Amino acid sequence: MLKYFILPLLLLTQTVSAETAQGWRWYNEPRTPQQPQAQPTPPPQPTMTMTQTPEPTTRNMTATEQMEWFHRYMAEAQNEAMINPSVDNVITFMKISRFIDGKTTDFGMAWKKALLVDPELSYRTKYPTESLARKTHNAMTVKAKEQAVVTMAEQGYGLFFMYNGKSPLDAQLAPSVQAFADQYGIGLLGLSMDGELLTTLNSTRNNDGKLNVLSVPALILVNPKTNEIKPLAYGFISQDELLGRFLNVATDYAPDF
Repeated sequence: MLKYFILPLLLLTQTVSAETAQGWRWYNEPRTPQQPQAQPTPPPQPTMTMTQTPEPTTRNMTATEQMEWFHRYMAEAQNEAMINPSVDNVITFMKISRFIDGKTTDFGMAWKKALLVDPELSYRTKYPTESLARKTHNAMTVKAKEQAVVTMAEQGYGLFFMYNGKSPLDAQLAPSVQAFADQYGIGLLGLSMDGELLTTLNSTRNNDGKLNVLSVPALILVNPKTNEIKPLAYGFISQDELLGRFLNVATDYAPDF
């Protein structure tokens, strides 16, 4: 267990000269006190004894307690250097900043080592970041999405495209939806909600209040064999995004990360 060795360790560090102040990583800028004191009283070092017994008993501090104490100590050193910017005060704070840099570096290296000890924690094992590998990975993802459309079509699913024929956005979306259906071989039926039919759809008719939807335009998956109805998308949607929606439905929205 880490005990209170931080302050002695910092004071024994060699004096740092001609260094630029380190950036803040964990801490906020100090607030200017309303009534600055000439000599702010530094926070007392935490006692390690239990005063309830005649003979003091030491106890270990948790990592959270140690960090809370260190935050207070650093804030005091920072405020002291700002209010009384002597060379000694600035050097003290610079040593603390260097100590933090070292701890941050140690944490980063331990993180890298941990990913080798337990590779399941690494994002790159499932999602490569190199450009060449990403091309292959993206191609595999697209293939899985396309297969989801084919699989659902084979299971008997088709698409209802619910639209308002008088809406310019719905009219613009219609040919894209028709092209998608033609490309992946899934049936498409357009249903007009306002009685205005769009001729860019191969098959369309008036809904006549038979099917209610929350919003239009809407794409609904329908399986006449099982009478299943599954909302696929609401609003304007690209073909790439629509392709992904099929994979979501086919996998029952299983997480892909």
